[in-house]
Amino acid sequence: MSSRNLVRSPVSCSAATNGCFTSNTCRSRNYYQHTHGTNLQSLQVDWKLLPCKLRKSTQRNTSFFTQRKLVPHCSSDLSTSCIEEVPNYLAVNVLQDQSNTTQVAARKVLVILNPNSGFRSTRDVFYKTVQSKLRLSGFMMEVIETAYAGHAKILASTVDLNKCPDGILCVGGDGIVNEVLNGLLGRDDFEVAIRLPIGIIPAGSDNSLVWTVLGIKDPVSAAIALAKGGFTPIDVFAVKWIKAGVSHFGLTASYYGFVADVVQLSENFRLQLGPFRYAAAGLLKFLSLPQYRFEVEYLPSSPGRNPELKPLTEKSHEQISDDGKVRRGIQVDGRIEDSWITRKGEFLGIFVCNHFCKPARGLLSPVIAPKAQHDDGSLDLILVHGSGRLKLFCFFIAYQLCWHLLLPYVEYVKVKQIKIRPVGNTHNGCGVDGELLRGEGKTEWQCSLLPVQGRLLGRHPYALE
Repeated sequence: MSSRNLVRSPVSCSAATNGCFTSNTCRSRNYYQHTHGTNLQSLQVDWKLLPCKLRKSTQRNTSFFTQRKLVPHCSSDLSTSCIEEVPNYLAVNVLQDQSNTTQVAARKVLVILNPNSGFRSTRDVFYKTVQSKLRLSGFMMEVIETAYAGHAKILASTVDLNKCPDGILCVGGDGIVNEVLNGLLGRDDFEVAIRLPIGIIPAGSDNSLVWTVLGIKDPVSAAIALAKGGFTPIDVFAVKWIKAGVSHFGLTASYYGFVADVVQLSENFRLQLGPFRYAAAGLLKFLSLPQYRFEVEYLPSSPGRNPELKPLTEKSHEQISDDGKVRRGIQVDGRIEDSWITRKGEFLGIFVCNHFCKPARGLLSPVIAPKAQHDDGSLDLILVHGSGRLKLFCFFIAYQLCWHLLLPYVEYVKVKQIKIRPVGNTHNGCGVDGELLRGEGKTEWQCSLLPVQGRLLGRHPYALE
C-alpha cells in the first residue's frame, strides 16, 4: 500500500440495519448516530516533510479512523438484537462512557422538598433544573414532599439512616433545614445522626445559611457544589426553654424583641405575600412599636479571644456599671474565668449569631455579625439598647450600610452562653432560623453551643483544601 494513497470508502450502517429489520431501524441508546460518511480523500500528507514523532502520530491516527469493528447492540425497547457495523472510534467512545459511568460511586440521599417554600416554585426548581444534574453526578435520590409544617422534622427523626448514608438534601429555605436538623438531633441515635451531612438546594424565602457558609445563591450552583463533593463543618447551637426543659437547635441565629415580633406577625401573610411577608410585617410592627425589656446574662469567651475582656489582678472582682453588673468570678492565670455579665433595661433587639448572617436577598447584602464564623466555637451577641422608632430606623439604615456596630447604643461581644429573660409585658417568644418558638408565662431562654459539629454537603468555592 502506498503511503500517499489513503482513500477508504465511507462507513455505513444501513446494510447491517436493514438486514436485521425490514420496517423498524434498530438503534441502541449507546449508539451515536453517524449520518455523514467519513471522507479521507483530502488527507494527503507528505511524510518526508514531517518530523519523526509527528509522522508516527499521524500514521497511528489514520489507521485508527480506517478500522472497522463489529459491535453487538440490543435495543432496550425491543427483544430482538441486531449487529451493527460501527466505526472503531465510535465504539471506543461508547465503552469509555460506560466505564466512566460504572466508576462513579452511587451516592444515596433522601430529598425532602417543601412545595410551599418561597414563591412555591420548588417543584420546578428541583424537577426541571436540579434533578437531572444530580443524577448525572451519581446521586440516587428518594424524593419526599412535605405536607404540613413540621413534616420534615418527622421524616428526619424516623428515616432509616442506612437508606440515605450519604446525606439528606433539603429543597427550600432555612426553615426546612432547621426542621431536618432538629429531627436528626431528636433521635435516640443522635450521636450518629448528627454526622449525617445535610445538603441545601436554595429555593425558599431566605437562604442565608447556604449563602453565608457555602457562597451558594442559586439552585444550579448548589447542584454543582453537591456534585463536586466534600463537607463543611459547622457549629450547632441550642436554645433551651429552661422552665419547660425543651430545646430547639439551630445553625444560623436566634433573635428576640422586634425581629421576633416580625417573624410571628409574618406568618399571617405567608400564603398571600410569600417572601415579601417579612417586609409587610416589619412595616406594620414599626408603626405600632412596643417597648421591649429584657434581662440578659452572658458568659464571654476567653479573654485571649475577646479583646473586650481585660485580665484582672485580684483574686476576685466585681464591677458595677450603669446598665448592668459582672458577677463574682475567680482569677486563673491573671484572667477572670466564668464571669457572667448581666444587662438589664430596654432593648430594640437581641441577636445571637452562629455565623455572620448574610441575607441571600437584597441589594446590599449586609451582615449583622461581621466577626462571626460558622466553625469558631463561639456565638456572637449583638445588643441593640434603647427604644423608639428613631433609634430603630437609624439602626436599620446603618445595618444596610454595615455601619451598625459604630452606633453608640449597639453592643457586640463573643460569648459562650446567653440567658435571656423577658420582663413585664414583653413578648416572650424567640426566633430560631426563621422559626418562632413560643413561651408561656415567665420564660427564660438559654442559648449555648453543642460540643459537636454538624456537616453541610459541599464546600465554599474559595475554601482551602
